[in-house]
Amino acid sequence: MAERVKLAIVGCGGMGRRHLAGLGELARSEHNNVDLVAVCDLNRRNAEDLADEAQGLLGVRPRVFEDAAQMVREVEGLQAADCTTDTGSHHRAATMLLDLGLHTLCEKPLALTIRGCDRIIAAAERSGKTLSIAENYRRDPINRLVRALLDDGAIGDRQFIMETAVRGKDDLFITPWRHQKLSGTLTLDAGVHYADILQYYFGDPAVVYGKVRLYEKLRYSRKTGGPGGFYEKWAEYIPDTIEATGEDAMFATITFANGTLGQWTDHYAGHGEPLGYRMVYGTRGSIAAPGDRNGKPIRMTFDDGTVIDDERILEWAPSYRLSPVAADLFGGERPWHYDFDFVTTDRKLLALEQYELAECVHTGAQPEVDGAVAKRAVALVYALFESDRAGRAVTIEEVETGAVDAYQREIDEHLKLV
Repeated sequence: MAERVKLAIVGCGGMGRRHLAGLGELARSEHNNVDLVAVCDLNRRNAEDLADEAQGLLGVRPRVFEDAAQMVREVEGLQAADCTTDTGSHHRAATMLLDLGLHTLCEKPLALTIRGCDRIIAAAERSGKTLSIAENYRRDPINRLVRALLDDGAIGDRQFIMETAVRGKDDLFITPWRHQKLSGTLTLDAGVHYADILQYYFGDPAVVYGKVRLYEKLRYSRKTGGPGGFYEKWAEYIPDTIEATGEDAMFATITFANGTLGQWTDHYAGHGEPLGYRMVYGTRGSIAAPGDRNGKPIRMTFDDGTVIDDERILEWAPSYRLSPVAADLFGGERPWHYDFDFVTTDRKLLALEQYELAECVHTGAQPEVDGAVAKRAVALVYALFESDRAGRAVTIEEVETGAVDAYQREIDEHLKLV
């Protein structure tokens, strides 16, 4: 195995803790190709705490910094950074890390706006360094299996996809900034996951007609620890009530470049019975995908009433093979289900992202989710907002080029991107 890539975590909050757990998972495997040598955060206390946690998890305490430029000067041989700062700072933080000469894994979404995405992509191009975006849902083995079923023609030609989730009530989701238009509203920060899945399953989106709403203008903290409890240490600092300014529900009809269609509902203010399903229809049958990070089996149904929801489904996806690293982490080359809890699954998927970054450093290969792929997912989310503002369908090209930007312009002005 090649020498391990020297990596720093930049951003030592809840997401930084999750990424550290991913490094721990990778370190316990036979494929570890990363050494965590530094952590960096403007909040020194957060950085010190993460370094302590890393020592307990990895056996070595990384050096602690508050300034990334100083970190690069003082840590000999530092090659890469894992950017886990809040979404609203990605355009500054990821750009800085790339300009400092570090290969960079940036958490999703790539940036808060399309102009922010462009700034990061330009930094990657001028630095010649790898830019990879931490989009983990598509790495779930069950989503890999769904994609193989579609590619192998198990249900015929793709026709239509429905991605629907309704939940949330008036809960404050993890942190206040996720409910503010100017810092990263929930429909972007979480919704970009589903935008990526839509394009992973069906290819590039082309035209979108969308509506967005702000239903819950007051959000109430229930003092939860967020996904996996990684944010619990900061729960006491969250206010009991916050006023939301960012939309919390979006509804869309999507036409993909290949002519297929989609309906997308992502509703974070739903009361009563929650709803969630991902259905894919083809010319010969349908696939009910179970969602993400739960390991539940897929259900495939044909016109004659045949239902396949067990190991036989593998017969319909001959191309399905996990990478050697994913196969080791998930217990086989062709799993059709798995039984890991959320925290375990989350860290395994993050480990795959971190492993891929190091392999790109070693080989010069392109990451699966590069700047262009991640920007398109952001564009798909904002196409709903721009369509609602314009009162018409918009093209992804219009959004990606900035030809329509009425919704984003206020954010760009706030971030000084225009």
